[in-house]
Amino acid sequence: MAKEYCRDRFFPTTHIANLPKQFSFNKGKKTLMIDYATTDQLHIYKKMINDAAIKGDNVGIDEYHEDYVANFLFDMSEIFQATDPSTGHIEAVMFIQFCFYQRALDSRSATVHIFRSSGIDNVVYAELTSLMGDFAQALDIGYTQICVHVAFSMTDLYLELRKQGFVTVALFPEWVELAGIGVDDSALMVKQLRTSNRKLKSKEEILKATNDKFTLDGVQSTYFSSGCVPVPILPITATTKQGFKFTFRNARIEEDEMMYKMLSDAANEGDGYAIDELPTLNFFRMAYLAGSAAVIMEDVATKAVAGAMIFLKSLQGRRATSSIVGTSVILKKEYRSSGLNNLGRAIGIIVLRSMGFKKEFSITFSTNYAAIKATKRFQLQTIGIFPNGAYQRGRGWVDLVYALGSLEDEVGMLSKLGFEHLASSNKKQAVGSKL
Repeated sequence: MAKEYCRDRFFPTTHIANLPKQFSFNKGKKTLMIDYATTDQLHIYKKMINDAAIKGDNVGIDEYHEDYVANFLFDMSEIFQATDPSTGHIEAVMFIQFCFYQRALDSRSATVHIFRSSGIDNVVYAELTSLMGDFAQALDIGYTQICVHVAFSMTDLYLELRKQGFVTVALFPEWVELAGIGVDDSALMVKQLRTSNRKLKSKEEILKATNDKFTLDGVQSTYFSSGCVPVPILPITATTKQGFKFTFRNARIEEDEMMYKMLSDAANEGDGYAIDELPTLNFFRMAYLAGSAAVIMEDVATKAVAGAMIFLKSLQGRRATSSIVGTSVILKKEYRSSGLNNLGRAIGIIVLRSMGFKKEFSITFSTNYAAIKATKRFQLQTIGIFPNGAYQRGRGWVDLVYALGSLEDEVGMLSKLGFEHLASSNKKQAVGSKL
């Protein structure tokens, strides 16, 4: 008997009973045998992914690159296959994956990925997606909704998913590149599985999961071996409109614990971060710092750390070559009226442009009105609202506001912030400049 494909599960899952099992689709016109994926068929699953990219079948030409497939798709999904019961031919492979469009480790949301042969039409594809919702609920992780991304040019598939109860919660411009189509927008669609306002998993469950997955050995081989990505144009010293002077410099590897404490304290206070978003220091090192740029904001007068900015390549984009960045910012309370927020944004633009990023993706709590206003002031446009995407202390499950902005017009963006002088002078400054 073929061995079931088993991943290193983040949270334990309930094994779905009565598989393999036949299911009928498209009013009985199509019958498929559904079962767990097996290790001896991995080469077929990977070929189906590549074939879908070549055909532009709701799969970007570089969306499922080798690193993503190995480390995120296969390792972070429950995987099933659909075969023709008469021939045994694999017609589709389906993944139920932790959703990257939320801000919670204890996920209420799963993303469904389906790769099909020519024998699966759009009706069956949509019904298979809905069936994966039933499976996601049966896994007993606590999923209450499933998500699927659809290239906007795939109108017929989009309409079939609508018939299955999926609704569009966000539209991402220029988010995926399809063979034969080119760069296309992408709709994020969500289907509710159940409406219960379930409790968050216990702190002990979350800590066990993160401690098992994000070990000290892993940290030693990734974060401590290389640290954060240094930004060559730093340090930069600049002055706020209120007259306070700050230095922006690369974070040192030993400052990881200090940055973690600032962010986790904010989460514990319900101040812009989810209660389970930063469960452990090792998780923070691996998920936030390793491979990212981290900038310390330092008060020149007192030498005290005023805050930090972390710039990490977004996992949400559907293009491996996309230059989309996510930004995490924390300011100490005593500096929030110093003008550092706007100055930090200006320096952040300069840093991101120097690193080659062209778009910025923001995920903000719907309850954080001040942050939502700031994203608009910082020229990011709201593109959607994702339901139940994070658990905030004192408020429970909250929605997330998605915003996207271009970083192309550096001079114009800095001008609107009142720091246009930084754009022209920064290009002429050497490392260690004062602006």
